[in-house]
Amino acid sequence: MPSSKKKKETVPLASMAGLIRYYEEENEKIKISPKLLIIISIIMVAGVIVASILIPPP
Repeated sequence: MPSSKKKKETVPLASMAGLIRYYEEENEKIKISPKLLIIISIIMVAGVIVASILIPPP
């Protein structure tokens, strides 16, 4: 009679190495919160608009 227990799925070593490598890459990057990114974007857009008004193209 087959048992009702499921066999554990084994994870190949290659996929585990990929997850570890991805995790290491994630820690090396600079983390910026979404709110800060939006604020910086708005400031840059406003700066470009002000610069285009104050310094007209030749």
